[in-house]
Amino acid sequence: MIIDCHAHVVPPEISRDPARFAERDPHFAMLTKTKNAAFLTGAHLLRDMDAGGVQQAVVSGFAFKDTGISRLQNDHSLDLSRSHPDKIAALAVVDPEAPGAVAEVERCLSLGACGVGEVFPAGHGFDLLGKGMKRIAGLCREAGAVVLIHVNELVGHAYPGKGDVGPLDAYRFAVENPGLTTIFAHLGGGLPLYAAMPEVKSLEHVYYDNAAQPFLYKPDVYMAFKALGVLDKIMLGSDYPLVSCKRYIRDIAVSGLSPKEQEMILGENAKGVFGKYFASG
Repeated sequence: MIIDCHAHVVPPEISRDPARFAERDPHFAMLTKTKNAAFLTGAHLLRDMDAGGVQQAVVSGFAFKDTGISRLQNDHSLDLSRSHPDKIAALAVVDPEAPGAVAEVERCLSLGACGVGEVFPAGHGFDLLGKGMKRIAGLCREAGAVVLIHVNELVGHAYPGKGDVGPLDAYRFAVENPGLTTIFAHLGGGLPLYAAMPEVKSLEHVYYDNAAQPFLYKPDVYMAFKALGVLDKIMLGSDYPLVSCKRYIRDIAVSGLSPKEQEMILGENAKGVFGKYFASG
């Protein structure tokens, strides 16, 4: 089974006219100006999942400082999960420091959201260890829900959206939030490559999705994760519609991992975290 744990969808209003919404949020405006930017609805995702052989996906929109727009997107994600409970699980998006963010997270969790994310501290300028994120993390921990956090590597080439929240920030967040199931996007900015350090290896309930890996790391990185004993922490996350799942599957196929190890990344690891949020059959 292939499970994509990091896919973005937006409601038709935003898909039809992203420029109108870009006027309301500088970070979203930046996203609209990136090369090949696309903002697709849940209907597009379902079509592409079927075409790409992806059985299940965890979806979210893009957080806005205006919680009302975040709510519009959350409703779209939640509606999608209710309509296709065997295929879709929904994350709630918010800017943790925005007015109404806590109430919106409470609302979404009560309606069946599997957690919160993708939160983007660099994009919206909030402190990952600040009060807003602490409240959100507490709600998710109490609910047994997940938090998906954008983290990126602090070395290498520049690109739109590359921020200054990296592996050290991710590590500190994990240490300060024991018991919270956390997924650090984009391979945690390289945090799992520090797993030779006992302090990093011992982090519990911490996972990493491989969003944008084809742009950042060669396929060899998967063998490095195997050598470090953290292959069970790595999940497929396409960052849809940024990259097709097929691209990740190709990279994983030539990485040197065994078929069983490939299956761990492509779905088995995610099943352990998100399985309870999908209807069976």
